[in-house]
Amino acid sequence: MKKYILILTGIVLAALAVFFFFIPAFAGEIVINPVISLGNLEIRWYGLILAGAIFSAYLVARKNSWKFGVSKENLDEYAFWLVIIGVLGARVYTVIFNWDFYSKNPSEIYQIWHGGLAIYGAILSCLIFTYFYARRKAYTFFHLFDLIALSLPLGQAIGRFGNFVNQEAYGLVTDLPWKMYIAADRQYHHPAFLYEAILDIAIFLILFKLLGKVKSGIIGLSYLFLYSLGRFFIEGIREDSFFVGNFRVDQIIAFCLVVISGFFILRKVAKN
Repeated sequence: MKKYILILTGIVLAALAVFFFFIPAFAGEIVINPVISLGNLEIRWYGLILAGAIFSAYLVARKNSWKFGVSKENLDEYAFWLVIIGVLGARVYTVIFNWDFYSKNPSEIYQIWHGGLAIYGAILSCLIFTYFYARRKAYTFFHLFDLIALSLPLGQAIGRFGNFVNQEAYGLVTDLPWKMYIAADRQYHHPAFLYEAILDIAIFLILFKLLGKVKSGIIGLSYLFLYSLGRFFIEGIREDSFFVGNFRVDQIIAFCLVVISGFFILRKVAKN
């Protein structure tokens, strides 16, 4: 009974937030200040939301770590380094593929509170770190991979609302009913961040359904496949993509990961 009360409370609060905050904000009727000023102290919503995203992913991992044979003590150590590696990887990726801007504004490189953390940079750097960590701790790579893949999507969904506050990660100009007003050009755009948040929540639910029903590695590979497949199409309408020539970098990476993860999923399934 208590569980259903909590769920109902969450639905009611979400509905109130949508009708009294998000809808007016999307329409441009509410101006969101990305900075909370407390006297001389300034706190950015982006940082608070990012912290909440990381914490939610950690809670999911901590609750489910035993299902992957990972002790809570090792999880705490692993998560600590994973957050550091992930943030650094996300920032390095952004700086590399937006070097024209950062080479002229070097002081912006470390100012992550202004935005600019690329999820693929975090994913790729964390996968490399996980490979070496698993070898040092005598875990299998796929056990840790499955655990972080299960934990990541919910955190990603929450983190995308940092883009909403910063008015970034939006798409092309549109007149669809769910369009979002962007103050920078005073036009309405696709809320690409919202599309990805919905995608992440759907992936989170799918992976939980797979938990305990598939062999080791399938959850991690399914995350890469589903996220990259969705991201490939969402990236196609974004206005802030990184380009190499005429190609969007994240679409290239998404395509490669769909092919690679799809191949290994089929390979694992074929072995059953």
